[in-house]
Amino acid sequence: MDFTKRKIIAELGMTHDGSLGQAKAMIISAAECGVDAVKLQTHISEAETIRNAPQPPYFKAEPRYDYFKRTAFDMEQWKDLKACAAENKVEFISSPFSIEAIDFLLELGIDCFKVPSGEITNIPYLIHLADAKVPVIISSGMSSLSELDECMEIFLKRNCNVSLMQCTSEYPCDPKHVGLNIIDLFSEKYPGVPLGFSDHTSGVWASIAAFQKGAHLIEKHFTLSKKMYGPDAKMSMEPDEMTELCDSIKNLEIALQNPVNKESADEFLEMKTVFQKSIVAVKDIPAGTEIREDMLGYKKPGTGLPTKYYMDIIGRKVKRDLHYDDIIQFDDIEGLSKK
Repeated sequence: MDFTKRKIIAELGMTHDGSLGQAKAMIISAAECGVDAVKLQTHISEAETIRNAPQPPYFKAEPRYDYFKRTAFDMEQWKDLKACAAENKVEFISSPFSIEAIDFLLELGIDCFKVPSGEITNIPYLIHLADAKVPVIISSGMSSLSELDECMEIFLKRNCNVSLMQCTSEYPCDPKHVGLNIIDLFSEKYPGVPLGFSDHTSGVWASIAAFQKGAHLIEKHFTLSKKMYGPDAKMSMEPDEMTELCDSIKNLEIALQNPVNKESADEFLEMKTVFQKSIVAVKDIPAGTEIREDMLGYKKPGTGLPTKYYMDIIGRKVKRDLHYDDIIQFDDIEGLSKK
């Protein structure tokens, strides 16, 4: 996976609720919206959590152990999902939440891993993943800078293909906590590491701002409907919103790659002709007459003598008969030179 190129990632998470058909429908819909990659989560309950582990404040509908167990796919289903992504020309990413999940995804032949921010301090997990030499995206979500330094060192010293995302583990994220400044900080701390932004805000504004600041991997939660079950659906983008995000990022990318040269306005020549003004006669002016200011007007189109010459032609003689609304040209005025 080439992290130096723009990638818009649809985070499908667990919103499929364990339904293979639902997951495939989400992949197809996300691809139609214009994303470059889809991301799921790989949970193996018994390897990841004890049964009575506390639940996050934003989802208490069922115990986490039971939820992950109920919604997990087997290998054949994962192969089906990976094939669906390939058929729809989007890259396939997953977040493993245990060493066992890493090995499962390696057997699958995953395109890219994403390290959830809760695993940043799981050193055995990080070493196992780095040794796999598969492209890795790291989410900084709930990590301190010192924890992140430790994590990044593991991947960088092994020359891994790694990228780093600014993320705030808040659902939804308050604009005051987005941390766009962290993108600049990461750029200074980890020179040469491609940067991204995992967006938990509402709307597209934060992703657009992050992309402009140099975070070229943009991740956003995606759902077919905000009314779907699970912890992520209500704060995810529906297809029309994801389409807007994809179009906005791609158009911004084009704009940033094509600076406009204001030294010349040649590209606007047709528009200038239509909207700019020329010096015109506002009364009949016989040939040989000295021009007075009251003989002149300034009207569209801009195909004649530019209005900046109005003082230069006062007192000069016209070479031909001019009539009302005739556009005055350079050659109509005696002794006039272009400037």
